[in-house]
Amino acid sequence: MYNIATVLLTNIFSYTYIKALKPLLFTQDPEFVHDRFTDIGSLLGRFEGTREITSMLFDHKPDSIKQTIKGITFKSPVGLSAGFDKDANLMDILSSLGFGFTQVGTVTLHPYKGNPKPRLYRLPESKGIVVYYGLKNMGVMKIIEKVKQRKNKKFPISISIGKTNSDQTCTTDAGIADYKACLEEVIKADIGNFYTINISCPNTFGGEPFTTPAKLEALMKELKKTKYKKPLFVKMPINLAWKQFDGLLQTLVKYKVDGVIIGNLNKNYNDPLIKDSIPDTIKGGISGKPTELLSNNLIEKTYRKYKNKLVIVGVGGIFSAEDAYEKIKRGASLVQLITGMIYQGPQLIGEINKGLDELLKKDGYRNISEAVGTSVSKTK
Repeated sequence: MYNIATVLLTNIFSYTYIKALKPLLFTQDPEFVHDRFTDIGSLLGRFEGTREITSMLFDHKPDSIKQTIKGITFKSPVGLSAGFDKDANLMDILSSLGFGFTQVGTVTLHPYKGNPKPRLYRLPESKGIVVYYGLKNMGVMKIIEKVKQRKNKKFPISISIGKTNSDQTCTTDAGIADYKACLEEVIKADIGNFYTINISCPNTFGGEPFTTPAKLEALMKELKKTKYKKPLFVKMPINLAWKQFDGLLQTLVKYKVDGVIIGNLNKNYNDPLIKDSIPDTIKGGISGKPTELLSNNLIEKTYRKYKNKLVIVGVGGIFSAEDAYEKIKRGASLVQLITGMIYQGPQLIGEINKGLDELLKKDGYRNISEAVGTSVSKTK
């Protein structure tokens, strides 16, 4: 199944990244490093030759992890989460890294230059990052043009949609109007394979106004009027108790939303999984390992109650194939990551794909879809 030379090169790259490159990169400003990696990825995606070389190094997609969900074929269940490719610069290289899909954005109706710096702060002991971008992006119209120009039309993308980060969108009505107008532009342009409504970014004016059932219902009622025909997902907060979280899910099921992404950043700085000291000057939500248990617990409870009604995308703390498989066995059909790739290296996605294939064989499954929710079923 796997070329021995390719596996060897991947292992060498992994060792080099973790032992040599990452220590050097982690001495640099994290936003500077992020921007340079985006520049490199954009350049590699521009040319067929560089895409092919990247694929030879990193792209492992065994047949066992391929599945079709909501009419979309995913060659790998591993996607790039929203927040990394804010302005649609990496769409043409991500498949070559082993990703099965990506989320562009989060995109907003109007551009936003981002919250004041610093907007990224590493938590190396916790294997996390404090994120404070605040939905920085160039605005939906410019992003639409970039998405239209992508080379690999078969690679699935989701357009993650948020409300413009502005004091003008703080009220419920203004926020709803902003979400709706942005979604309408995306629908009109006919870009993306599915849409994601991001209701859970904590770093914006007005916070998270649509994380109560009443306000979420008001939002969904208006979005339904756009008559979207592609699958619609909602990105969920993870700091809610199950009762409150379930209230949101009930609303989404009522409006026949296709799926949920569980979930967004951890806002609890007192979480015992946060081992680093965070300076008072640092703001934002926390990604990586401090989100993992919150995410896993909500995935399992959501699958247990709504497995036939909502597709689940699991996000948070994925640093290995075992981490991804845990979310899948708890009920996630797809998973997404960012922070694991930053800590482990860009070869991680191919390693996860290869590892998932091995884990499936070990458990006697022919396809990854057979493993979804199996740990939940066993505990009934």
